[in-house]
Amino acid sequence: MRQPSPEDGLGAQVERLGARMLDRAEEIADALVARIQAAVPVYRTDAVVSSGELRRTCLDNVTYVFGPLGRAPALSSPESRENGRQRAKAGVPLTAVMEAYRVAARFLWDCLAEEATRGGVPAEVTVRAASEMWLVLDTYTQHMAEGYREELTAQALSREQQRSAVVRALVEGRLAGTDGWDAAAVLRIPPQGPYVAVAAQVPEVGRHAVRGAEEALRAVGAASAWHLLHDIEVGIVRLPEPARNVERLAGIIGSNAVGHVGISPPYDDLMNTAPALRLARIALLGAFEGRRVTVFDRDPLAVAAASAPEIMQRVARTVLAELDRLPPVQRSLLLETFGVWLDSGGSADLAAETLFCHPNTVRHRLRRLEEHTGRSLGEPREVAELSLAFEIDRRISPAPPSAG
Repeated sequence: MRQPSPEDGLGAQVERLGARMLDRAEEIADALVARIQAAVPVYRTDAVVSSGELRRTCLDNVTYVFGPLGRAPALSSPESRENGRQRAKAGVPLTAVMEAYRVAARFLWDCLAEEATRGGVPAEVTVRAASEMWLVLDTYTQHMAEGYREELTAQALSREQQRSAVVRALVEGRLAGTDGWDAAAVLRIPPQGPYVAVAAQVPEVGRHAVRGAEEALRAVGAASAWHLLHDIEVGIVRLPEPARNVERLAGIIGSNAVGHVGISPPYDDLMNTAPALRLARIALLGAFEGRRVTVFDRDPLAVAAASAPEIMQRVARTVLAELDRLPPVQRSLLLETFGVWLDSGGSADLAAETLFCHPNTVRHRLRRLEEHTGRSLGEPREVAELSLAFEIDRRISPAPPSAG
């Protein structure tokens, strides 16, 4: 082995040291495989990364690390970026890959220091070689991690696109007659119901209607999948014990929604999502600012009011026609009182407490309502007509002026 002379440039001496390391590349790669397998359990079997693949990667890294010594160090590493992608595809945890890189870095430094000592390499040459080696190792480690995260991002995006496509196929009825178990697996929801469909009004095209819906529902044990359409955001929610939990569901979605929401009746077969969504859309039409979430089978009057808008509006105009002759404030006051009276179970006393007025004031307003509509609150059928007209009216009327 030729000893360096003072006339040799520092770079040339570093390059020769790198060349000697490359001469031992096969030996170093074999030892490095053993070190990594001893230190990182996931590499001990061929289940995730085979020994042959690990050895090939180690040999490549030895070549890439020591090859440029004394010359321009590597400032990019497509090989390490690809290695990171492959480890992510194989399912190796990033912490395990990082540990393997740390083991490799320590071992390669030990090999370099040993070779420099054995060859009598001056200290300044060893320091320069070590500096270049660590720069390359840092670059490789950084690019490996970037490649790993890029692959995870691509996988997550692919999964979300697949989930979105399955939801869309379900709501369009294009999976009818197929096995719902595969669809449930893609959606990451249980393959058996009960489910409910959710239709949430979007603020504008491309914007979500329910913020963090999946996370919020997961926190209370309800699995869900969502898809954004041009006018609504669709949700499929697996809801255990709907009779007990539907109001809780409505509260969670309502608190995270930016607009009105409709919820379908429960259904057991995932393949029945399309008809369930149609009912959720009808329920959505029944929502208004005073009640932003409508559950289809919990509010039949609201659903009826929204089912056939043109016909229902005609019904409301017929029943409430005489009220239109009143000043808007008085009209609003009579209808507001009627609504509170309905919510109070037909009790004027309870309605008065809500309205902060005397019970006789409530009774007086209700008598005026009877006079102007020609319908008696003592007749169940006529109360039903008024109730339906009231539900229609408050969904189509603009916000009334203050009743003071």
